[in-house]
Amino acid sequence: MLIDKNIINGKIFTMESETAVCEAFSIFDGKIVACGSSEEILKNEAKEVIDLKGKCVLPGFIDSHQHILSYARGLHAVNLRNVTSWKEAKEKLKERAAITPEGQWIKGTSFNHENWDDPTLPHKDELDDISSNHPILISRYCMHVHVANTMALQMAGIVKGFVPTAENSIDLDALEEPTGILWENAVSPILRIIPDPLASFEDKKNAVAEVLKDMNRYGITGAHPIQGKFCDAEEFIGLYQMLNKENRLNVRIYISFDEYPCFDMKTGFGDYKIKYGFYKIYSDGSLGSRAAALYEPYSDMPGMTGVLNYSQAEITEMCQRAYDIDIQIAIHAIGDKGLDIALTAIETVYFKNPKKDVRFRLVHVMCMNEELIRRMKKLPVVLDIQPKFVSSNVRWSEDRLGMERSKYAYPWRRLIDEGFILTGGSDLPVEHYNPFLGIYAITTRKDLNGYPKGGWYPEQRVTAYEAIEMYTKNAAYASFEEHIKGTISNGMLADFIVLDRNPFIIPTDDLKNVIVEKTYLGGEEVFSQN
Repeated sequence: MLIDKNIINGKIFTMESETAVCEAFSIFDGKIVACGSSEEILKNEAKEVIDLKGKCVLPGFIDSHQHILSYARGLHAVNLRNVTSWKEAKEKLKERAAITPEGQWIKGTSFNHENWDDPTLPHKDELDDISSNHPILISRYCMHVHVANTMALQMAGIVKGFVPTAENSIDLDALEEPTGILWENAVSPILRIIPDPLASFEDKKNAVAEVLKDMNRYGITGAHPIQGKFCDAEEFIGLYQMLNKENRLNVRIYISFDEYPCFDMKTGFGDYKIKYGFYKIYSDGSLGSRAAALYEPYSDMPGMTGVLNYSQAEITEMCQRAYDIDIQIAIHAIGDKGLDIALTAIETVYFKNPKKDVRFRLVHVMCMNEELIRRMKKLPVVLDIQPKFVSSNVRWSEDRLGMERSKYAYPWRRLIDEGFILTGGSDLPVEHYNPFLGIYAITTRKDLNGYPKGGWYPEQRVTAYEAIEMYTKNAAYASFEEHIKGTISNGMLADFIVLDRNPFIIPTDDLKNVIVEKTYLGGEEVFSQN
């Protein structure tokens, strides 16, 4: 048999175990067919030999949580991610208003008021100061809290007397008038009337293709895009199918929805490039927006305990329906109360009818306690976490939760030690998809500027190997694909990356600077720094 490629003279971390390393491997028909020393591999005659010259190699990264189309759409909005004050955000929005015809929408994305000199959410009046002749909506980077001006609120019918579907999801003033601040699906009436900047199927497809191409730059060969309709995060499986047909799909897709399939499709339906994934349920909101559901009020906002999108009975029924038709279930749960409700639903459906190899996915799981950990250990759950959140949230998490609850916030070391499988995701567009930013965050417990020195609750740091596991074999396990990807070994898809340095021996503070030099999908180069 004539091999397609021999990859030799590398420092190849297979990720089968912490000490598993080889020097070379052979590729045939998109798969790895042999691993060993360079001398052994060169005995296999090949069409091409690639000499790594001692470079470090890892399996391709898999991002277990993304909203890809939402990110692509957001590139057309006013980007407020790096502004440091409301004044600066206001100026950027005014600049857009000045070049936008009256009556057309102005959308701002990705602001983080916690990074402003005054970390207070603006109200509709402050957006009206920007323009009363344009409908305006700005969204926090978490996508769980938004602010609209008067024109936008009126166009959507969000006026005095408006009743949202989720309790506590709309802010009212002393006269019971909406202030413009909207949590969770209270924003849905506005989202439904904003024109799509990617109006046609071709627009969407081409925009997504560009995003996927850029992901290869950061070593991503697999992604789990997830639809969340109420937070403006649509997904369309047909986009990825058409890109695949056009030979433009350079990331393997495991796509999931917050709707049941319209025909009897099961988790795993598809092929090596595109598979149908799970049914997504949103229990509560985000911690930064104070919409994560907590047992006790927020430490920095007495009286506020967050937002539950559904009742316990509703979430249990949603789980039951998906479980009965053999679809994997994932539940967004950030607050301790949100997690309690998610666990109760899973316990109800699973314990009365245990099925073989069920992998429930708990998404975010940022706040917990001893009792919640004990209950999780009795369930077949995978924890889809966002490692970069530790870095982004480090300056204000303790303000939200207080010292005692913070001991159980982002407790990734504890959960690994308890035997849980954790996966790594960006929650794009919440965080950038560069996995090494997440790997840095979870190994240092610092923000990108190195704060705090020594790390926030440093006893919860994980090792570089454990962090990289989350983006490789653990993410593959979450999608029932550990037999085809996530490690470099015989029979696996030849998805791998070449790095500029060895992430296992450099100081953890340098992990955020690791550069991917080449990315291969199925043995074919899809990105090169050269």
